[in-house]
Amino acid sequence: MASGLEAEARWSDRLREAGLRVTRPRITVLDLLAQLGGHHTAEGLNATLSTEGASMTRGTVYNVLDDLVRAGLVMQADRGPGTAVYELARTWHHHFVCRECGVMIDVECEVGEKPCVHGDVPGAVVDEAQIILRGTCASCAATQ
Repeated sequence: MASGLEAEARWSDRLREAGLRVTRPRITVLDLLAQLGGHHTAEGLNATLSTEGASMTRGTVYNVLDDLVRAGLVMQADRGPGTAVYELARTWHHHFVCRECGVMIDVECEVGEKPCVHGDVPGAVVDEAQIILRGTCASCAATQ
């Protein structure tokens, strides 16, 4: 991970713009997600933080992720039954999940911003829609 000062410089403005206080746990989680790329569980992030000497309680990791998702800095993706995964929120997109190996691949949103799809829910205001495509990824399909 980047040094504390480098990470703080990278994330402080983004946190303030999102209406959040700049805290060490928020900076640490954002920096870790940026460095790892891809999709990660809260438990996996917590384990990585522990191995890198930046451990925090599991509850803190979940609370930080919740704050960052609500502020739009982190995207929570549902890959089906099981644990949610998190990634930096760069552009709104959907996901493909391989039924064979479980790989999760970003799929561009045709509109480019959420909600991207509008359901007919009388009286409701839809602000987000996530589509999960399932099937067999190219690697698994090639081995079959």
